[in-house]
Amino acid sequence: MRKKIEIIQIGGKKLDFPSEVIEKFNYVILPGNYNFISDNEQVEIFQENKFNPQKSRTIFVLGNDAILLQNFPSLLEQFPAYQVLFDSKASIKESQRKILDRKFSIPIDLENEDELQNIVDIALNSSQKQYGYKLSMDYLEVRESFKGAYRKKGNCYLELSGDFGQEMKQIISWKIHPHGIEANSKVTFTPEIAITSGTVELEFKIFLIDQSTNEIINIFKGSPEEFRKQIKIISNESDYVRFVGVSLYAKGGVGKIEIGQIHFRNHLSNNSMMLPNGKRIIDSKVRNEELFYYFHPGDLKPPLAVYFSGYRSAEGFEGRGMMGRMGCPFILIGDPRLEGGNFYVGSDVLEHEVVKVIKEKLKWLGFTNEELILSGLSMGTFGSLYYAADLEPAAVIIGKPLANIGSIAMNERIRRPEMWGTSLDMIMHFGGKANNDIAEKLNEKFWNKFETGTFKSTIFAIAYMKDDDYDGIAFQMIADKLRKNSPEAVILHKGLIGRHNDNTLGVNTWFIKQYRNILCHDFGRKLDYRL
Repeated sequence: MRKKIEIIQIGGKKLDFPSEVIEKFNYVILPGNYNFISDNEQVEIFQENKFNPQKSRTIFVLGNDAILLQNFPSLLEQFPAYQVLFDSKASIKESQRKILDRKFSIPIDLENEDELQNIVDIALNSSQKQYGYKLSMDYLEVRESFKGAYRKKGNCYLELSGDFGQEMKQIISWKIHPHGIEANSKVTFTPEIAITSGTVELEFKIFLIDQSTNEIINIFKGSPEEFRKQIKIISNESDYVRFVGVSLYAKGGVGKIEIGQIHFRNHLSNNSMMLPNGKRIIDSKVRNEELFYYFHPGDLKPPLAVYFSGYRSAEGFEGRGMMGRMGCPFILIGDPRLEGGNFYVGSDVLEHEVVKVIKEKLKWLGFTNEELILSGLSMGTFGSLYYAADLEPAAVIIGKPLANIGSIAMNERIRRPEMWGTSLDMIMHFGGKANNDIAEKLNEKFWNKFETGTFKSTIFAIAYMKDDDYDGIAFQMIADKLRKNSPEAVILHKGLIGRHNDNTLGVNTWFIKQYRNILCHDFGRKLDYRL
């Protein structure tokens, strides 16, 4: 049986949640002057003056007489970000208010019953698992009634051009997807799509379909922009899983459109993506494709640690638990494009926004680039190294480096036959074709960027596979470039025997060890062996 979501209220009057809501939560109310040290109620919010990590998903509500609003800043600053709500009418000591602000705590009128739903929404969001999937390009079918031209670019996108007529007609359908939508749940629908010429109007229809009868239960209509902005939400209010079908309709005369991946994801309030307060960067130049990012202020002390997710078919962020246990502020960055990511490169708009987000969070924290760590594993190593040229961080911590995306694709035929065809889609995505010339240009894109970096005081901690079948020359090239262009940079490295995926445990262990050492020796943090 799934553990109930926990809401702990400290001070104030008992909240009058409806009975059906109470059934979903473990609701505990404590007096405003509750002694967290003696912990007579054994709620164990703190253990030896340290916040209990098992309460990291708990929602906390501070009433107007909560002593934490006036005293004990060392305790308040340990509460989790985004998960503290406080009485908006309470008198709050200025030092405590600053802590609440830095933890993105939420003011709420606890006497207003309508606002209680905010607590419920936040609790439900924090308990949801990351869940999302995309419909494979193999599911896509162009309708025979469309008389224009169309061309499929691998599994990157489909290009359609021609006369779409003056009446809204179906041009594409996607096969019914067996994953569907879970019972009593809501999902968002996000298409990668762009009109590249003409004044074409587009409309999607999402069909909820009964599993046993194939009967259409409900239809959700909306423009790509309405779905992207979450103006339209798809809900399955039944007690059964519903299959899902998708169709695209168009009108508007002569034009051209491009259609990439289409995504279904759990719906979270406040337009959050995958995690509560997860955000997205939209590439307005390339089919409105996206990257995700999630910022957590941690203990507000240096460094800011940025972790780029590895290649993953399941949509969402990677490394939240690991980064959270470090205690410092962190950013998770994820790439939901293609089958499981596209190495964090895109148009100048997308790449500029990645750098902008990191710099904005550094400024908000009051840190410099000398208090920044970039990190990642496998695909995440590319993002760490690529954006290091812009940010010149204190450290780059990576495992199984991949730098030559073009070479990865070219290795698909001989060194890694039919193991990772998505590497060919990366070349297609970059240049519109899949050939050696474009592959070489994609390699050059990385090295031209990396060589612009000035790494006078950067530590590069790199674990690599000696027989890597994806990019066997990445480590040596990185080391050679650094010795030539940035001889002041420190290179810590360890080579492990095997191919790219042969010793993930060994790489991860070394990766975490380097994080632990740098946090301790360069930033004066105490070692936490839970990492």
